[in-house]
Amino acid sequence: MILTQLVKRYENNPILTAKDLPGSDGVFNCAATKFKDKYILLVSVSVPGGPGNGRAIHVAESSDGINFKIRPEQFIAPEQPGPFTDFDYDLCDPRITCLEGKYYITYPAHKPGLGIVGVLCTTEDFVTCQRLEYISLPHNRVPILFPEKIKGQYVRLDRPYGFYGGSMWVSFANDLYYWGRHRMILPPGKQVWNCEKVGPSGPPIKTEKGWLVIYHGVSGAMMANSAYHQGVMMLDLEDPSKVIACPNQYIMGPQELYERIGRVPNVIFSTGHVVEPDGEVKLYYAAADTCIALATFNLEEMVEACMQFPV
Repeated sequence: MILTQLVKRYENNPILTAKDLPGSDGVFNCAATKFKDKYILLVSVSVPGGPGNGRAIHVAESSDGINFKIRPEQFIAPEQPGPFTDFDYDLCDPRITCLEGKYYITYPAHKPGLGIVGVLCTTEDFVTCQRLEYISLPHNRVPILFPEKIKGQYVRLDRPYGFYGGSMWVSFANDLYYWGRHRMILPPGKQVWNCEKVGPSGPPIKTEKGWLVIYHGVSGAMMANSAYHQGVMMLDLEDPSKVIACPNQYIMGPQELYERIGRVPNVIFSTGHVVEPDGEVKLYYAAADTCIALATFNLEEMVEACMQFPV
């Protein structure tokens, strides 16, 4: 089974570029969800000379999941007053999870010299955003919530890391604020594509056979030939600290020109997806940290393929 054959790139990629928001020089890592029959992306945007380091998060919306319009106003902006904003110098890489009827947003906030922390927010309308709490210590860049409680507890994945790389961990909480029972579930792999860092992409997807987790694998992060790929694994439904299947193959690697050439070359980085009623998964991903592209796969086919690699 060759997993890359299950994924189809949208023929008119990329679907969003800097041209879609005048004044920006890059639109990239985006969260994704459905809200009131609209597709919503929370888009990382880079604006030269902007507040902080010039990066903020904007909302993009679409009726068909392909043709998006980016709102010009910032949704989560640096240098805003209020609680839990001290680290908001660098804003990007948001994730969205619809949990118990509410939309929760997590993003990594970065303050030079102090590190990167996970911030938990919520929104009711994707117009305003309320920051709730810091939910991780430095350095932790990618917390993502499961879409439901498991055995009465909230669950999240993240990627705490040190200088030499990063592993994927799972944690549990009673209230979304105080996290514990931390367990490492996936260290960097033995293949070239995932040998330095691994971390979660969008929210885990519940299936009959387990939680399908889309994750990123990084190689050459300290070198000029770095690359970001997307892989998959399966976690046990009742015990998400247990990996039940994990292919040594990736499902997507940088191969198209828009994925290989950009501000950060050779990057496919997803932080969001939408699962359609017919089982199609729309995977939104940043290409070369410069634009946003779309790929699709069938959920059942991907789960069956993943389960061919039991742990």
